[in-house]
Amino acid sequence: MKIRLRSGILSLALGAILTCGSAWAEDRDPGTSIPGQSDAQKDVQITDTSMELVRNAGRISVVYFTLRNNGENAHLVTSVSSPSCRTLVGHHSDQESTEGTLNLFTHLSLPAKTTLVFPHGGYHLLCLDTDSNLAPGKVATFTFSFLGGSSKTVSIPMGNSQPVE
Repeated sequence: MKIRLRSGILSLALGAILTCGSAWAEDRDPGTSIPGQSDAQKDVQITDTSMELVRNAGRISVVYFTLRNNGENAHLVTSVSSPSCRTLVGHHSDQESTEGTLNLFTHLSLPAKTTLVFPHGGYHLLCLDTDSNLAPGKVATFTFSFLGGSSKTVSIPMGNSQPVE
């Protein structure tokens, strides 16, 4: 008897589910659903930029900079790109390169009212297969993209080559 009752309840529940209209998930853009993200480029300053070809390392350049978030909201760097670099990866001068380090600039949090420095001897960007036309004194453009879809482009001059770090 208990088995028939359970089967009957299960059949009733299944029938109710099948006769109800379809439920649709809300289609939202995750970048615009988080408050304060649409204009990240207005809050973030990119300063103290430099780029240098690494001597005796082929066409590899190092890129140093400072990020300052002047806003009231945290922001997230989702990518950095440059037409002068085939590939851009994160790197630390004194630590082993891991997948997390290589992908650092695909998920870098910039807390509100905070400055992050990417200096010589610390975390910075490596530009792999640097454009061969990019000589000292010429300028490379870098685009920093943020959660929410905004971006900021900066021009960084190529400096003189430096020893391998």
